[in-house]
Amino acid sequence: IAEALAAQKEGWRYTPAAALTGPDFKPAGLPASVEPLAGRVLCPVGFHRAALVNGRWEARHAVLKLPAGVTVEPISGASGLGEYLDRPAPADLPLAKTASAARDGIVVRVARHVRVDRPIHLVHISGTSPLAESSLARVLVVLEPGAAAEIVEETLSFGDAPSWKNVRAQVVLGEGAFLRHHRIVREGTQGRLTLALEVTLASRARYESHALNFGGLFAREDLRVRLEGEGAECTLNGLALLGGCEFADHHTVVEHIAVNGTTRQLYKAVIDDKARFVFDGLISVLPGAQKTDAQVYNKNLLLSEDARVNTNPEFKILADDVSCKHGGAVGQLSLEAMFYLRSRGIGADEARRLLVYAFGSEMVDRVALEPLKLALADALHGRMPEEAL
Repeated sequence: IAEALAAQKEGWRYTPAAALTGPDFKPAGLPASVEPLAGRVLCPVGFHRAALVNGRWEARHAVLKLPAGVTVEPISGASGLGEYLDRPAPADLPLAKTASAARDGIVVRVARHVRVDRPIHLVHISGTSPLAESSLARVLVVLEPGAAAEIVEETLSFGDAPSWKNVRAQVVLGEGAFLRHHRIVREGTQGRLTLALEVTLASRARYESHALNFGGLFAREDLRVRLEGEGAECTLNGLALLGGCEFADHHTVVEHIAVNGTTRQLYKAVIDDKARFVFDGLISVLPGAQKTDAQVYNKNLLLSEDARVNTNPEFKILADDVSCKHGGAVGQLSLEAMFYLRSRGIGADEARRLLVYAFGSEMVDRVALEPLKLALADALHGRMPEEAL
């Protein structure tokens, strides 16, 4: 793994790979006991639920009363998936190639024109082993033409020992299909997550992504989206709240291949203490993708002198009839806004918290799923800085 990452000099230039190669990780086995999820996960019990513990399907966590035309099952027991599972991982994503060898995972299939009645909650859990352990997993989501679903993926680690989840996920959306996909990272102080997510959209398909990071030592997400059909749309939202020595890295590549495609992308990060955040967002408009309408923005708020951010929103445009906009911003709390709040009797600590919350809440407000939005708002409050500058 160390050699493979070293070969990716540009893509991993700002990513501290030592977090993955330093500990002597051993393959995680089945835990001796199953920890209850009540009080640990954000999503309500009313959602459909499936879970992987150390990369293995855990039937005791499954809560599935699915409508006709919808299946959620372990990949190890599913059939007829070779068309998707046998696809090679992108050559520049060596960790995705490693994750392709996973023994288990989750597959979600929604039949033609079926709309899932409730959100599907997928949980990735690291056990409580005192040893440094790593696990591999696959996730496959296939929505046939006209289907619609809402998925919430949540990653958790319960123990204090180093843990690493390496996941390869694939999303395939048929013509006119719609998927709203939330991904929530809530790792422990020694939790590490690497995710390679590949999304393909057919004509008029819509993909809406919300990537929310609320803690963990190391998180790297490589998101690849291909708008292969005419009129396809994708919306990519992201929020990272980082403190201590935490690190998060979001690399996104969106390829517009057909005409009339639309992309809206906005990632935000709040970085405190000695935390670091990396954003690299590329939108590629290929020669046949005329009438593309695409935007990519990244906004970052630094709360300490030691916080660091590397941002690189960019376009590669090979068509001549497009509308493309991009931008990146890095700043600190507004002194004028702080003065305004202080002059109205609000203490320095509370004023700082209010401004940080206002910055981050925009991304939480974009979540349309009301029960999840409320839980995320509480999580956002819990991650607010405690001390004023």
